[in-house]
Amino acid sequence: MVLVVALLVMAVRPAAAEADVLTALAIAGAVAAVVVLIVFLVVANMEERRRAEAPTDGAQLVLAYVASPQPDAP
Repeated sequence: MVLVVALLVMAVRPAAAEADVLTALAIAGAVAAVVVLIVFLVVANMEERRRAEAPTDGAQLVLAYVASPQPDAP
């Protein structure tokens, strides 16, 4: 009985898949490119939504940079 079950399991089990290394790298690269594209689109959409929701009362943001004087080097 055990021998019959073992033979059935071996017959039903699919054969090991043989994949070329370059094919695996191409698939992994395509998946990575799709993930990067989706992340880019989500971040861009969130940034655009944030800009659209910002108050536009006519006030402008002014950034100023003041450099401190550097002492003379000997």
